[in-house]
Amino acid sequence: MDKSNFRFDDKVVLVTGSAGGIGKTIATAFGKAGARVAICDINRVAAETCLKELRESGIEAMYFAVDLSKKGEPQRMVSDVVDAFGKLDILINNARAGERLELLEDTEENWDITMSVGLKASYFATQKAIPIMDSQGGGNIVNISSVSAHVISSGSAAYHVSKSGLSQLTKYLAVHAGPKNIRVNSVSPGLIVQDEHRNRFKSSDNVNYRTRAEQCHPLKRVGYSQEVADAALFLCSKAASFITGQEIIVDGGLIIQDQWALLSNKTHTTDNI
Repeated sequence: MDKSNFRFDDKVVLVTGSAGGIGKTIATAFGKAGARVAICDINRVAAETCLKELRESGIEAMYFAVDLSKKGEPQRMVSDVVDAFGKLDILINNARAGERLELLEDTEENWDITMSVGLKASYFATQKAIPIMDSQGGGNIVNISSVSAHVISSGSAAYHVSKSGLSQLTKYLAVHAGPKNIRVNSVSPGLIVQDEHRNRFKSSDNVNYRTRAEQCHPLKRVGYSQEVADAALFLCSKAASFITGQEIIVDGGLIIQDQWALLSNKTHTTDNI
């Protein structure tokens, strides 16, 4: 394997919702691979902490405050990043907002902000980025979707619909941006323990939940933020140069396993898989 395929030296990557969680891990991963990083988030305090950590590790990074629920903000964000760095090579649409409310508890306000940040902003940020990338000879866009685009839980219709829409939007954009040498793909995480929650997940008072969570996966464990970041790195790398309009599901096999089998005596274990 040519390790140089996974270097992003002198590339500029914009990651939305990158002050914490999966977005922060993605931003850090690209920075460690040589990219210059634009941290774009509404949470100034968390973003400045993230920025400090990146710079202390030798990564060139800048923070851009943005409220993606506001009209025109996704486009302004992209313009500001290009003005600051001089170009844009990679766009990671990761930000989301809203609560995962039950059907009868949901509100129009929650629907609007969930759709605005998770879906609408991704479209208009990409719309702004495509001509810029085209003028540079190409680029990469990755949308962070979710297994919730494929399976249904009890919470938040808006979240499920926004992620399902993001998966379909990926295909639409790939078709239209492909002739410009711009590849568009998506990553759909499953049950991911974000880095800041790792210790709590593994704590002794969380054994029952951890055991049940692990049993839902054929791999008998949950995922971690870095594994989502690795998928994004791959999709933007030279190793994926002929991949576009595709979705990588990073869920440890969660949605392919018959969950009813876990309730029977015939449940498989790691010993007989």
